[in-house]
Amino acid sequence: MIRSSFVGMMTSATAALTALVALIAAPGGTGTASAFYMPGVKPLTFQDGDEVPMKVNAMTSIHTQLPKDYYRLPFCVPEGGPTMASENLGEFLTGNKIQNSPYTINMLKETYCQILCQIRLSKVEARNLRMHIRYGYHNNWIIDNIPSAAIGLTEAGQRQKHYAGGFPVGFVDAGSGDLRDAYVYNHVNINVDYHRPTTGEDGYRVVGFAVEPMSIAHAFLGGYEWDGTSSDGYTKSLATCTAGTHMSRDDINANQIVQENEKIIYTYDVIWNESEVAWSSRWDVYLNEDHLVPAQVHWYSITNSILVVLFLSLLIISILVRNLRRDIAGYNAMAALADEEKDEDIDESGWKLVHADVFRPPQNMTMMYCVFVGSGLQLGVAGFFSIVLSAMGFLNPARRGSLMIATLILYMLCGVVSGYVSSRLYKSFRGRAWQTCTLLTATTFPGVCFGLFVFFNIILAFKHSVGSVPFLDVLIVAAMWCCVSIPLVFLGAYYGYKAESITYPTVTSTIARAIPDPGLLLNPYLAIALAGMVPFAAAYVELFFIMTSLWMDQYYYVFGFTFIVYIILLLTCAEVTVLLCYYQLCAENHRWWWFSFLTSGSTAVYMFLYSIFWFKSLEPSKIFTTYLLYFGYMFLISFGLFLTTGAVGAISCFWFTRKIFGSIKVD
Repeated sequence: MIRSSFVGMMTSATAALTALVALIAAPGGTGTASAFYMPGVKPLTFQDGDEVPMKVNAMTSIHTQLPKDYYRLPFCVPEGGPTMASENLGEFLTGNKIQNSPYTINMLKETYCQILCQIRLSKVEARNLRMHIRYGYHNNWIIDNIPSAAIGLTEAGQRQKHYAGGFPVGFVDAGSGDLRDAYVYNHVNINVDYHRPTTGEDGYRVVGFAVEPMSIAHAFLGGYEWDGTSSDGYTKSLATCTAGTHMSRDDINANQIVQENEKIIYTYDVIWNESEVAWSSRWDVYLNEDHLVPAQVHWYSITNSILVVLFLSLLIISILVRNLRRDIAGYNAMAALADEEKDEDIDESGWKLVHADVFRPPQNMTMMYCVFVGSGLQLGVAGFFSIVLSAMGFLNPARRGSLMIATLILYMLCGVVSGYVSSRLYKSFRGRAWQTCTLLTATTFPGVCFGLFVFFNIILAFKHSVGSVPFLDVLIVAAMWCCVSIPLVFLGAYYGYKAESITYPTVTSTIARAIPDPGLLLNPYLAIALAGMVPFAAAYVELFFIMTSLWMDQYYYVFGFTFIVYIILLLTCAEVTVLLCYYQLCAENHRWWWFSFLTSGSTAVYMFLYSIFWFKSLEPSKIFTTYLLYFGYMFLISFGLFLTTGAVGAISCFWFTRKIFGSIKVD
C-alpha cells in the first residue's frame, strides 16, 4: 500500500509538470503575452489633432531604492500646478505617484524644439539636482497607460531601446576630469507609435512610447536674454535648434551643466511613427524587453528544476519505498510470529521502536508550531492563486498595483485556511489555550509585516520619498487586517475546533523514549543546515529574474514559468523532508515535528544569503536607508518563504508518518 501510494504520488507529480510545460510551450500559452488583455479593457482612440495627455510618475533609482516626487526637482510645472491622477491602494503601496505634465502632445502633430520653460537654478536647486543625477535617478513618463521606453547609445555608438526603468534625469561626465560635474537632460525627443484600427473604427491608437533624452546648452539667436516669465521667450528662436528639423545628438555643441545661477531651457520634440503593432499587443515588447533575455534562459531554469525533482523522485522510489516495503513486511511478519510464539523475545530495530513516541506533541513551543504551520499554508495558498491569476492575465502591468491588491485580498481570504489548520493541529496536541493559539495565528506574520511596514513608512516620510504611504491608506491596510483577516482566521479556527480531533494509528506512551546518539551523518542539525540547498538549487535561476524585477524596476511577466518553478519548489521541499525524516526515524529520533518544519524551511536561509551576495548588483548608494529597506524587506520575504516551505515539509511528514505507522501491526 505504501509503495503504490508513493509511486502514484510521484507519477502524478511528473505528469502534472509535463502538462504544465506543454501548456507553456503551446502557442498563446502563459509563456507569451499574446492574449494579454482581458475583456472589459477599452482602448482609447484619438482623432487627428486630439490632445494626447502625458503624465509623469515618481522618479526612481535602483541605487537608493527611494522613489521621489517628479516635481521635487527644478522641472517645468503645468499651468495651475501639478494635479494627482486617480490612484488605487496598490499604486500607493508600490510607490507610484502619477501627476499631469506641462507637455502638449497632439495626435499626428509633429513638434520641433518647442520651448517649455526656463529655470534659473538656485544654490539649493543645483545641489539637489546634481545629487539626484549622481544617484542615477530616472524619469518615468506615461502616455495612454504605456510607460516610456528609453532610447540611448550603446558603447559601440548604436541606438538602443530599453523598455523598463524609464530614462535618466542626467549624467555625470567622468571624462571631464571633475566627477562633481553633472549635466541634465533638458531636451527630449518624444517618439510616439500609433496604429490604425483594422475594425473599421475611425481614429488612431497609441501603441508605443519612447523618449530620447539629450543635454543641450541652449542659447537664443542674437543673444536674447529671457527672464523665463514673459511670453516673448516662447516665440524666439534658439541658436541650438534648426527649424523644421528634429533634434539629433550630432547637432549638440555643448551639454547643459548643472550649477548655481545656471539658466536651463527645457525643450522637446514630438515624433510620430506609424506601427503595425496592434493595440492588444503593445505591451509585448515591454514584457520581453525586445527579446533582450532569450526564452531559452527560462527554459534552462525549468529544465534544471525538473531534473532536480526527477532525481529526488527516483531516489525516493528506489531507496525509501524499497526500504519501507521491506521494513513493513518484516515488522508485520514479526508481529504474526509473536502471536504464535509468545514465549520468545523478538529483537526489534528501526523506526518501529519509536511507535509509542512518534506522535508525541512537540517538546518545545507546541503552540508556535501550530501557528507557523497555519501561517505558512495561508501564505502558500495565497501565493499559488496570485501566480495563477497573473499567469492568466488578470493581474498585469497595465493595471498598476493590481498584483499588490490581489495578493493582499487573497492573503486575507486564506486566513480561514490558517485558522482551520492551526486549530486542528493544536486540538490534536490537546492544547487548552485555543484563543491564544488562534490570536497568534492571526497576528504573528501579519504583525511582523505591518510593524516593518509602518517603521519603513516613517523613515520614507522623513526622507521625503513618495514611497511613504499616506496615513489614510495605512489606516485602510490596518482596517483590512483587523476587520477582515483576523475574523476570518477565527472563523477557520471555529470550524477546526468543531471538527473531530485528528486520530493517530499508535498510542503515545506516558514517558518519552530516550534518543540515542545519532552520529555525525544523521545529526539533525546538519540535516537542517544542508537540506535547504536542494530546493534552492531548483529555483535559483528564476529567482534571479524575480530579484531583478523586484529591485531593478524591470518587468516580470513570465508567470507561467513562475507557476511551474513554484510547484517544483514545494514538491522538492516535500521530497527532501520526507527522505530525511525517514532516516531520523530509523535512527530512533522521534522528535520530527520541528525537524520537518526547519528542514524544508531552511530554503529561506539560502535565499537570504543569496540576496546578500546579489545586493552588490544594485551598486547601492552609501545611504543607510537603502541598506535598511533592502535587507528589511528581504528578511520579510525570506521569513514568508520560511513559513511556506516549512509548512509544506511539516504537512508532508505528517502524512508520511501516519501512513507508515498505520501500515504496521503494533501491540
